[in-house]
Amino acid sequence: MKAQPSPNHEKSAVGSHAADAVKKNDTPSDWFSFFKLGMNHILGGYDHLLFLFSLLIARQTFKQYATMITAFTIAHSLTLTLTVFNIIHVSPAIVEPLIALSICYVALENIACQTVSLRWVLTFLFGLIHGMGFADILKEMEIPKAELATDLISFNLGIETVQLTIVGVLIPLLYMLHRFKYARRIVISGSSLALLLGAI
Repeated sequence: MKAQPSPNHEKSAVGSHAADAVKKNDTPSDWFSFFKLGMNHILGGYDHLLFLFSLLIARQTFKQYATMITAFTIAHSLTLTLTVFNIIHVSPAIVEPLIALSICYVALENIACQTVSLRWVLTFLFGLIHGMGFADILKEMEIPKAELATDLISFNLGIETVQLTIVGVLIPLLYMLHRFKYARRIVISGSSLALLLGAI
């Protein structure tokens, strides 16, 4: 997927192993194989998880959380589909640094601002970039066109299942966190860590 090693090399290796398992052990029409591949892809990609963490840790209302996650889902599903169907193509050499930038930007915003507003707009824009990152593993598999739509939907559902599970677990914990006297310090510390990891 990459011409040279990078901080995301290990993530790519995990995704490639999962893709190989689908190729060897399942037929391309086996939708559950691609569902599992989507789950493994996001769980093996720390950058997407780090971005999600950075988005969620800032204090927000339930409506803000719901709007933000919806915006991210629509955005990454759009560019994932367009990339897999070869309607758009942006080199991973451009996409990967932009994904890292998205983590760093959101983390810096968390540190600089006590409250966030219209985060869904920012999330939508960055979600377009993350969708192209999600697409790489499917592009490598050279899936027959007749099976591409079903496998793409299954793959995306796997991603969404993990994402919504994480959101469902974290939001109640974050509501409790933000009642804590030192919540702001924890947000800054967590965002600083995300900034550091996103930058390396």
